[in-house]
Amino acid sequence: MDQPGLLGHFIRSGGALGFGLGSFPQEGSLIRVPISVGLGLLLLAPACATYEPLPLPKGLLDLQGAVFVDEEAQGWIGIQVLPNESDSLDDLEVMPGVRVRSVAEGSPAEMAGIRPGHVLLRFGETPVDDPGRLESLLRGIQQAGPVTCRLQRGSQVFETEVQVQVRQPGAKRRLLYHIERGLLRAAFRDTTDEGAFPEVAFLTEDSPLRKAGVKEGDRIVAFLGRDPGSAAELVRRIPQELDVGQTGQMTVLKPSGKRKEVEFQTWQPEREMVRLAFWPLFHWSFERSENRESLEILDLWLFSLFSKERIGAERQYSILSLISWRTGEPMLEEIQLPGGNSAGANPPAMEGNNP
Repeated sequence: MDQPGLLGHFIRSGGALGFGLGSFPQEGSLIRVPISVGLGLLLLAPACATYEPLPLPKGLLDLQGAVFVDEEAQGWIGIQVLPNESDSLDDLEVMPGVRVRSVAEGSPAEMAGIRPGHVLLRFGETPVDDPGRLESLLRGIQQAGPVTCRLQRGSQVFETEVQVQVRQPGAKRRLLYHIERGLLRAAFRDTTDEGAFPEVAFLTEDSPLRKAGVKEGDRIVAFLGRDPGSAAELVRRIPQELDVGQTGQMTVLKPSGKRKEVEFQTWQPEREMVRLAFWPLFHWSFERSENRESLEILDLWLFSLFSKERIGAERQYSILSLISWRTGEPMLEEIQLPGGNSAGANPPAMEGNNP
C-alpha cells in the first residue's frame, strides 16, 4: 500500500535521498525505510541558528601615543613638510613624496635651492612619502655632512646636495611609539636604521601578529605589498585598508637580518547567537540593539502553547494565546496634588489652636 502525505514523498524519492545502498530503485517504486528516519528528516529540516558579531567597544580604534624626553642632537635642514595630497577635488589620493610647506631663512635647504611648493621625493637613498619618515631620517644623523635630495618642481625632477647641520632639538619631548589597539593590537615606533622602517615596539598577548610569528624588535619593510612608511603612517593605514577578520600580509626583517613573509588575520569580535529555531517545537530570538528577547514554544501559526517576550526589564507571558500577563520593575513617581503639594509630602498645617 502506498504511503500517503509528505512522509510518503520522502520514502518514494529514496533514490534521490541516498541511504548508503549499493543500488537504487526505479522512479516511482517504494523502498522500506524506518518511520524514525522519515520523522528525523522532517524534524531536522526546519532547524536553524543565527549568529552575529558583538558590536565593537566604543573607542576601540582610537590612536594613542606615548612621549619621552629626547635631548639628543639630530640632523636639521630647515624645512617643514606636509603630505603630498592632490590639489584636485576629484582625486584625493596621496601622491609620492612630501610637499615643502616652508623653508627657514639661511637654512641648508634654502642654500640648496629648495623652495616652498617643491616635493621632496628622496632623502639620500630612502624614499620619503610621509613627514614621519623624514623625521626619522633626520633623527638618525649625528654628524653634519652632505645628503643628496631628489625633488620635484612641476613636471621637472632634479637632485640637489644639502649640507645637513646637527642641532639640539628645541622640543624636549617626541613621540615614542604609535599604538594600534583595534585590529592588530600592537605598538610601532620609528627607527633610524637603513630605510627608516617602523619597528614592532610591543605586542599584546592576543595580538594577531604574535600569533603569526612576529616578535618585538622586528622591522616591517612591507605592508600589504607596499612600503609601510613611518610608524604614524602605518597605524593610519591599518584601519583604512583592513577590516575585522580580514587576512593580510607583511614582510618583516628580523634582528638577524633574515626577511620573513608573514600572513595574519586581523582581530574580530566574538559572535553571539541571536536566533535559534526548531519549528514547530520552539523559536527563540534576541536583539541586542533593542534589548529584546522572545521565546515561543509549540508555535502553530494561529496560536502557541507558551510565549514569553522581554523588552528591557518588562516581561510579557502568554499561554495558548488566550491567557496573558505582564510584569516589570516598580518605579517611584512623584504626583502633584491639586493643592500644589506632592504625594508623600508633609500635609499643610491645620488652622486653629493646637491641642
